[in-house]
Amino acid sequence: MKSKFTWFLALILTLMLNVSFAQEKTITGVVSNAGLPLPGASVTVKGTTVGTSTDLDGKYSLKAPVGATIEFSFLSMKTKSIVVGASNVINVSLEEDVNKLTEVVITNSYNAGQKRSDVVSSVSTVSAKQLENNAFTSFDQMLQGQVAGLTVVSGSGQPGSAAKVRIRGNSSITGNNDPLYILDGVPITANDYAALNPNDFENVNVLKDAAATAIYGSRSSAGVIVITSKKGKYNSPTQYTYRGQSGITEVSRARFNMMNSSQLLNFQRLVSNGRGATGGANGGPMTDAEIAEASKVNTNWRDVFFRTGFTQSHELQIRGGSENTRFFNSLGYFEQDGVAIRSNLQRFTFRSNLDHKADENTTMGSTLSIGFTKQDLIDSENSITLQNPYAAAYLGSPYDSLYDANGDFATGNGFIGANAYENLVRNLRYNNQLKLVGSLYAERKFAKNFTARFDLGIDYSYDQLIRGSDPNSFYGSTTQPGNEGFYGETNSYIARFNNTFKLNYSNTFAEKHSVDISGYFEWLKTHARSGQFFGYGINPKLVGYPEGITQGSAANGLFAEVGGAESESGILSYFMVGKYGYGERFNAELSLRRDASNRFADANKWATFYAVGLNYNFINENLDGSDKLFQSLIVRASYGSSGNQNGIGNFQEEGTWGTGGYGGNPGIAPLTFGNPALKWESGVKRNIGVDYSLLKNRLFGTVEYYDNYTDNLFISQTPPFESGKPQFDENAGKMSNKGVDIQLEGILVKTNDLSFSLYGNFNYNKNTIEDLGQVSEFVQGTAIIREGLPFGSHFAVGWAGVNPANGQPLYYDLNGNVTTQFTEDNSTANWGTYEPPYSGGFGHKLNYKGLEFSSLFTFAADYMRYNNQTFFQENPNFAQFNMSTLMLTMWQNPGDITEVQSFRYNREFSSKDIEDASFLRLRNITIAYNLPDKAIKSLKYISSVRIYAQGQNLATWTKFSGFDPEDDNNIAGYEYPTPRIYTFGVDVKF
Repeated sequence: MKSKFTWFLALILTLMLNVSFAQEKTITGVVSNAGLPLPGASVTVKGTTVGTSTDLDGKYSLKAPVGATIEFSFLSMKTKSIVVGASNVINVSLEEDVNKLTEVVITNSYNAGQKRSDVVSSVSTVSAKQLENNAFTSFDQMLQGQVAGLTVVSGSGQPGSAAKVRIRGNSSITGNNDPLYILDGVPITANDYAALNPNDFENVNVLKDAAATAIYGSRSSAGVIVITSKKGKYNSPTQYTYRGQSGITEVSRARFNMMNSSQLLNFQRLVSNGRGATGGANGGPMTDAEIAEASKVNTNWRDVFFRTGFTQSHELQIRGGSENTRFFNSLGYFEQDGVAIRSNLQRFTFRSNLDHKADENTTMGSTLSIGFTKQDLIDSENSITLQNPYAAAYLGSPYDSLYDANGDFATGNGFIGANAYENLVRNLRYNNQLKLVGSLYAERKFAKNFTARFDLGIDYSYDQLIRGSDPNSFYGSTTQPGNEGFYGETNSYIARFNNTFKLNYSNTFAEKHSVDISGYFEWLKTHARSGQFFGYGINPKLVGYPEGITQGSAANGLFAEVGGAESESGILSYFMVGKYGYGERFNAELSLRRDASNRFADANKWATFYAVGLNYNFINENLDGSDKLFQSLIVRASYGSSGNQNGIGNFQEEGTWGTGGYGGNPGIAPLTFGNPALKWESGVKRNIGVDYSLLKNRLFGTVEYYDNYTDNLFISQTPPFESGKPQFDENAGKMSNKGVDIQLEGILVKTNDLSFSLYGNFNYNKNTIEDLGQVSEFVQGTAIIREGLPFGSHFAVGWAGVNPANGQPLYYDLNGNVTTQFTEDNSTANWGTYEPPYSGGFGHKLNYKGLEFSSLFTFAADYMRYNNQTFFQENPNFAQFNMSTLMLTMWQNPGDITEVQSFRYNREFSSKDIEDASFLRLRNITIAYNLPDKAIKSLKYISSVRIYAQGQNLATWTKFSGFDPEDDNNIAGYEYPTPRIYTFGVDVKF
């Protein structure tokens, strides 16, 4: 027991080394949701290993220096970051993360689509062929590089992780910038895509301008992604399709060169930190002989933690139809091992779509998607902690072994590699998720030219997160209370219901004048509930089961912690859409929508959104002939508004109270400071575009210019400390996004046997913070929010190099003069932004008889990331862990020319750690062969066979020295690396 206590005490001292050397103070507060305490929420100091969890009352306490950023997070809720200021109390309210086409184009989920030449809005389509048979575990990652203006950034290579998706930049500072996702008319919860089977999708349409999105009103400020699943075919024989795929996953990049045992021990002896400094016979520095002996062990921790994983998928699709009924059904299984041990995703999916014509005027139908996933997760990803295997793979000391002389794990204080490995194999963290998306509809034509339609939809997600630690493990033996392991379980669900009624009138007059008018009523409701418990004193034979928890008593102090939360929200809407068309020459569209949300006080509950769009077909080969240079030349323009309510939680207009205290005495205290004056974030979008086709339709594409403006931004304000009030939200900001989208494809060769085409898309987006209300700027983590700058601008002290005379680090002051004094007051915003202004994709398609060969490259340019990895690997203060070989070039003698300062001076965050993260990535290569008809005829019951091989994330070109230049956050820690994937597959139709 004494040994365990010694290890625990030493561990705490080690963790404390990661805290900034600035003066610390104790920060306390309460984390809540919808006014209720939130037990088990994670509270961490960004960039360090310092962290804690909230207790049963949602309370926490930890030490942090002024200027540090504290992150508050909880499952199914939005992470919130707050910079430590003068106040010693930081209360935080976390919010649910619920919100979050061929010739015919699905411009929104409320209609059956329209001809491409009639479209007045900005809509881009990703077809089923572009989505099928990818080995990505989340369909949003499959959209990378496919659409101009759609930026998709992989947040993690961990199987099942969702990507960060943006349509034409960020439109809010603290609000939700995720687009609205619609699946078969049903709004679906963001970040649940791992439970969906992309092979079930017919197409994905990205709606970008006001004419396309205003019909969704308050939910559309960040754009809309409309997903349409596959349907059966009327009067078609039943067709069976089997898709099978298998392959491997492996680590794609190993960027860091770390020291070997001899190098590290000698370096530690030099800087007086670590085993090389204290591991000698008498507790002093090690001798050369002792270093030589210890260097016989040279563990490569990357080989320990990383692996070659296996991926496979199997799917059966059945589709067909009679004269009055059509159907599509699918059953699928998908599995992928992560490149890190233990990480894994399994997915089971089922889909059934049915449409039936009851008579010549009545149609009804249903869609149903059920998905179940089990995901083995990695703790503490993208952090510098003892539980993060990606940190351990590089920071683990090479002179340490995984096992001791007795064959047990060599765990304990300082053994970062073995500690992290044991934590992976003896402890657990996994998530089970059930997702159901379904809809029913009935449509009836009546009178003349009138149609009525009723839609009912549900999106239901149930999540179960289970965590457990073995009491005999090093991590479990340091878990309070009792130091005997723990078991924790969080169960939560989110149910979203939508009900829409539509009345439509459509007619054509004098052959050329078409009119289509629709009126709608819509009701949406979201209900969320969660419950969690944590128990301690685990029976070693029942690790991972709630039965293993020891019942708490006054004698053992092992009281379980229980908590939960419940909330709901709703939107009521009336809207209309009117369309007019003149032949194939001119089209106009007008939409108007009124939304009411219970997140606002009565005075601000309702908001109105509108849009108008026009197009004119200057050249139409059906009207003007096909012997011209251009076969089509359409100019489009749109103007309209949109709104956002997702930057705030429910009941934000009302103040809430909870438990508190003063002077050790219990009492009540404000948890949230209500603001009844809160109103919708509102935006105006302008768009002008040109769609063209020329050279006998061999070259075609789109060029668009957009100008989007958001007003009444949600900004979190911190009242004076003496007011005793917590943070509150108010409308106090403006932001703009201006840019260009270019989509282009050219068919260079086209014969009966051979076709070859090139395609590409490009986006330039200029984001500007126009106004911040009562303030002109505020610091947000390592970035600054300042009027006139783009969102995501880095804020740091300029690095000026190393003084050759004495090895002292040099910095720039605000006047551009070189100084030896490091102070945050000299921070500037001259270091770029972590939101890429340039992005896109390009590739080729080659078909020769039955052979297919295609590629996709993606890129992002002119953006920077904070490399937290190099800060730790190049910091002598952390020399008890492994160091980068760059440290071997450290200044040691007068006259040395180097970028690595002397160890006698403190290593500070500066512009040195901000790196160019621009990249070009070979995202996908596919080679396929379709068996010829002659060969197929000899195969009874088989109508087609396609065999293919595919590689994903095959190569990346970048100057960035971290794991991956492409990530969904500013700071590059030790995140789960994006894997390289090789797969082989077959599609067989019967």
